[in-house]
Amino acid sequence: MFETTRVIKDFVVAEIMEGRKRKEYSFGNTRYGEKESRRQVFEMGQKFARNLVKSTGMTLEVLGKENLPKEGPVLYVATHKSVFDIVILVTLLEEPAIFIGKKEVASMPFVNKWFDALGCIYVDREDMRQALKSIMDGIKEIKNGQSIVLFPEGTRNMSNDLKPFKEGGFKLATKTQVPVIPIALSNTYKVFEEKKRIQRTKVTVNIGEPIITKDLSKEELANLPRLVEDRVRALMMEISS
Repeated sequence: MFETTRVIKDFVVAEIMEGRKRKEYSFGNTRYGEKESRRQVFEMGQKFARNLVKSTGMTLEVLGKENLPKEGPVLYVATHKSVFDIVILVTLLEEPAIFIGKKEVASMPFVNKWFDALGCIYVDREDMRQALKSIMDGIKEIKNGQSIVLFPEGTRNMSNDLKPFKEGGFKLATKTQVPVIPIALSNTYKVFEEKKRIQRTKVTVNIGEPIITKDLSKEELANLPRLVEDRVRALMMEISS
């Protein structure tokens, strides 16, 4: 874990230094509490992410891009195989979204500053009270019109298999009844984590049709985690077929 973090840090810092030469990455006076400032922070992150994707030499295939909403709020539910999942999703989203990330993200260079400036939400999985507060904060964000990205596997899954979804984060959808956008990412762990060095990799992102939660019954809402998990698994199977 330490070696992975160190090498990624070196790689990211090198890209940041190049970006600063191009005057692309500077938070300036942005404040995430202001809608337009949040958009500016997100768009700056998009510039960084696109440059980072390009620098890895990866080939990015996107299926179902027409299913990405042009306005929110929505809950994006994605597989989590690599630190590059966030990078890739940021390049694709058409509207600003914040991420729910584990507390370890706070130690990642640049990413932590961007998370903080954007107003992303950290979760401490070992502190149930704090985890519940994080979900409540997320619900408030959605009610204020902010889309959120959730990785319900709970931790990075360095394979193309799917781990069982943790249910807690789905309160973000069941309590607000916003659409859920299922997303499957394939091979992102091969970009770096597999061999602890950057590899040229074909990455596929498959974006499913929105799940409209406002039309669901109480029983269906209670079963939402399994429904979304099944949809994401089907998206993964489409990639591999």
